[in-house]
Amino acid sequence: MDPLARHKMIAQVQVERERLMPQHAEATRTTIDMLRAGTGHDRDPHVVPYVNLAYLLGVKNTYGEDELMALALSVANWATTAINDLARNTGRTPQQIIDRYETDVIAVEQGLD
Repeated sequence: MDPLARHKMIAQVQVERERLMPQHAEATRTTIDMLRAGTGHDRDPHVVPYVNLAYLLGVKNTYGEDELMALALSVANWATTAINDLARNTGRTPQQIIDRYETDVIAVEQGLD
């Protein structure tokens, strides 16, 4: 990315972060609720995307695009933290954790699972 485009992107990120900050607390609560609904129930893994999509659509339909963007940011932050924690607790790097998941996704896409 050229320096001017990078500068513009950083400026846009700063503006959006400030604009979405009022939704932070609610997005965090919704993220926790969504994670509780989709994990720890020995649920068929094919059901989890439907549960998550129901939460996302619920937020979008109830609160609009800004709250949906705040929720997406919250989920991404939680995922990043979880990967870093898993890496630290298993002696692997975050990149190794991501590579493993990516390999699993490729295997599923190719019918090798």
